[in-house]
Amino acid sequence: GKFGGKAERCRAHEGIARDIEFAKNHCLTDHFVYLAMSPGIKVGVTRHTQIPVRWIDQGADYAIKLARTPNRYKAGVIEVALKDLFSDKTNWRHMLTGKTNNAAGLEEAKGMAEEALPFDLRDFVCDDNKITTIRYPVNKYPAKVRTVDFGKQPSVSGILSGIKGQYLIFEDGNVLNVRKYSGYHIILDFL
Repeated sequence: GKFGGKAERCRAHEGIARDIEFAKNHCLTDHFVYLAMSPGIKVGVTRHTQIPVRWIDQGADYAIKLARTPNRYKAGVIEVALKDLFSDKTNWRHMLTGKTNNAAGLEEAKGMAEEALPFDLRDFVCDDNKITTIRYPVNKYPAKVRTVDFGKQPSVSGILSGIKGQYLIFEDGNVLNVRKYSGYHIILDFL
């Protein structure tokens, strides 16, 4: 992505950026730290304008806002402070086989996260405990996930059985990460 992860390394709030105009619009704006069930609990960071888009993109089944910060850097500091409690990665294979949890532990996880934060970061914690539920159009999840790679096979065919996050799921168990191929020229034929 444009950021390359590592929000805690952002220096736009100090006036340091390769493109300060870009930084004003993307780094020096409100960010949320969130907890998402996808299928395990993960911690993540996104701009306020990207909720719930980011959660949908990651294939989260449930999400809750944890903290709101005035810039990307501070959100990254909070995320790093919680990496011992929660992963910052989505287990995409589990997500694509339909392994889900319910939302029951999400509010409790938010409480644990708040307690784990250093006192100077607790001021950013949101009072909003609304849990967002996201449902995806999936008729059938594959028992075993196989990724499609256009570098190895330039043509893919199959019956689409669902879409979850940035993945197309086919009946034969093949999955296509659409985001991976942004910039490619694709020809779709529907039969």
